[in-house]
Amino acid sequence: MKSRTRLIILAFAVAVNAAALTALNAAMLDGAERAVLANQEYDHVVVSATRTSDNLASGLAKSACPGTKAL
Repeated sequence: MKSRTRLIILAFAVAVNAAALTALNAAMLDGAERAVLANQEYDHVVVSATRTSDNLASGLAKSACPGTKAL
């Protein structure tokens, strides 16, 4: 009876440790994916608006483009 109880406790401890390691692995993978996504840099941004229209994209085109025309 004594060895059976110890074996059950050992099996329970192994199961708890396996679950904890699985959760830790999932959290580490999620953190690594977030870090990769946070470090992405975009090659270029295209603003498709004329410089004379009165909308938000037009304001961005006027402030971001140094010339008199967007392209």
